[in-house]
Amino acid sequence: MKQYVFIPSFWLITMVTFTSVHGQTFHSTALGAALQKMNGEIMVPLDGDYKPLVIEDNSVQEYQWALGSASEHLEIRYLTILDNNQQLLNYPHLEASRLAMQICDNSEDARITARDLTENERTNLYNADWGRVYIFPPKPTFGAYLYCKMVAVFKEGSGLMVIFHLFDEASPEIDNRLYTFRFID
Repeated sequence: MKQYVFIPSFWLITMVTFTSVHGQTFHSTALGAALQKMNGEIMVPLDGDYKPLVIEDNSVQEYQWALGSASEHLEIRYLTILDNNQQLLNYPHLEASRLAMQICDNSEDARITARDLTENERTNLYNADWGRVYIFPPKPTFGAYLYCKMVAVFKEGSGLMVIFHLFDEASPEIDNRLYTFRFID
């Protein structure tokens, strides 16, 4: 069974301030503040040697935090979009689909597949009102990986959390890492 550590948003803000390598901060306090506003928490895997990664600038899509595991050959990136009474988040499925199309490679043979989260996944694992999983090849400028499994979950009044799982080869470990975020009641 996989083990996770739950990081409340208060502690994540504190950790963010002190987590750096050679003076480079892995992510800003913006993620901790966004998690606090959206009442969410990230569950960092305890196994698989996951470590925070330096956020790379890219022209495709920004993100706020990234974890990586050399042994599992997996990178996980997090993007929060707060529900600030914007009309955009009245339709989270459109925003999530737009993100998938923006990040997907433009080659002729690139395909996007999607499925809605099951009711059990949506309510018990993410505590979300809506959710969908997309799989597609990402643009090389977003990440030098063959595949991206994008999980988008939304809770009314909180916002949209988008989790990007980047990898080259499918494995059961990827599905075990889909549930690294949840909304708190």
